[in-house]
Amino acid sequence: MAIGLGVGLWAGVATLHDQIEDDTGRLAQLYIERSDAVGDDIVQALTRIRQSPAAPCSDDDLAWLRRIVIESRNVKSAVRMHDHEMLCSSTLGKLAVPTDRARPDYETSRGRRVLVDTPLIGMPGVRGMVIEEGDASVVLNRDAFVDKIDPRLDYTVVAEYDTRRDVFISNMPPAGLASRPLVAGEPVLLDGRRFEVRCSTAHTGCIVAALRDRPSARRSPLVMAFGLFGLFGGLGGGVGLVSAIARSRSLSRRLRAALRNNELTIVYQPIVRLADRQRVGAESLIRWRDNRGDAISPDVFIAVAEEEGFISEVTRFVLRRVLAELADGLRARPGFRVTVNVSARDVLDPTFAAFVRQELHAAGVSPGAIGFELTERSTADREAIGRGIQTLRKAGHAVYIDDFGTDYSSLSYLAQLQVDMIKIDRSFTLALEDGAAQSLMPQMVAMARTLSLGLVIEGIETDAQARIVADIDADALGQGWLFGSPVEASRLFPAG
Repeated sequence: MAIGLGVGLWAGVATLHDQIEDDTGRLAQLYIERSDAVGDDIVQALTRIRQSPAAPCSDDDLAWLRRIVIESRNVKSAVRMHDHEMLCSSTLGKLAVPTDRARPDYETSRGRRVLVDTPLIGMPGVRGMVIEEGDASVVLNRDAFVDKIDPRLDYTVVAEYDTRRDVFISNMPPAGLASRPLVAGEPVLLDGRRFEVRCSTAHTGCIVAALRDRPSARRSPLVMAFGLFGLFGGLGGGVGLVSAIARSRSLSRRLRAALRNNELTIVYQPIVRLADRQRVGAESLIRWRDNRGDAISPDVFIAVAEEEGFISEVTRFVLRRVLAELADGLRARPGFRVTVNVSARDVLDPTFAAFVRQELHAAGVSPGAIGFELTERSTADREAIGRGIQTLRKAGHAVYIDDFGTDYSSLSYLAQLQVDMIKIDRSFTLALEDGAAQSLMPQMVAMARTLSLGLVIEGIETDAQARIVADIDADALGQGWLFGSPVEASRLFPAG
């Protein structure tokens, strides 16, 4: 029995370590994929700036630059340069006097220059990340790459420029990583801690990461279970049984278990009519705390569900929970609409519309009370997605495109999909009071009106932002902290 207990505990500790390494590696790889998407976006924007058919800084050229920003997921401003001087930009128009850029932090032999955190010309008090190449330049949020890292990680990201490697971003002492050999998939030890390494194959750079709060082996239910199975099952049966437990501890399996056990929760962020600030709807948002009480980012577990192919189970869980929690309130408030995020997989699923119809019928809720937000950045066939969207619309549901100004920005795409509403990405809203997005917002509103689309402006945090948007489009809806943070179902509808 003592041998069985010892083997069980040893296997438990080893499996816990494997689980930690697996989860850390997954989060690190997720960062690489996200940062690669940002890098691809930057390269495409720089290329398109140089491809403008119009005379530099003419009205047509400025319209070209603004269109690049609207169609980019990460670029906040597109800039035309000459001899390292800024001539005009999508946000400031043509400058009266060309202005020198600050000296770059990094510069490659191919002429690409990077300013990691620099004051932005013409925008007092505002800083950003600037990437320049030739006579083209783009401005990003200075946290564009930091925001892609899961907050549970201790990390260092290194970037390589020709023969030089530099620490790009980090939340810990770099410990000589600028000169240490790094190979994707081969961990490194730093001050006695194991760090997983993942590297980009499309761009330069690697992330070195470890979980900040490692679960204690002494308190781990996994290790305790291994010990008990080892004690009672002996060397043979115990190891086999605990191996099954080990597999269940992976993030995807834990998420599946949470879905089965109804351990995920839904909160609702109000949507208001800007003209009178009345609540007319809400977006449903899924949340998950694991068995230790730690909040797991939706960006992480939704990505896992998409990667593992069970995102539709998550969508259906959300819809069922929304109807269970809000059916009475929705029946009592005609015109109030709650939106549910869906993926392209859901829209393309021929059984999805029938599932929605069955759930609504059972809850006694009209189709107009439930809308759907398409959130997945999919390369699936547009015609097929369009047909799926039309099936939902014909059933009485409004369909939204989320994060307008990012992946779903082109007029041709929106026209082909024939949706009902677009949600303006919060990055445009946050820049309104500084003037950086005021030249873009009217253009996006005009595009929406051309296609007879409704507007929801996301990320409204101040009265000033709400007033600016209302002046641009009196019929727009608003969503953001100014009108309410995400709340549980019992607090969504005002009393009385």
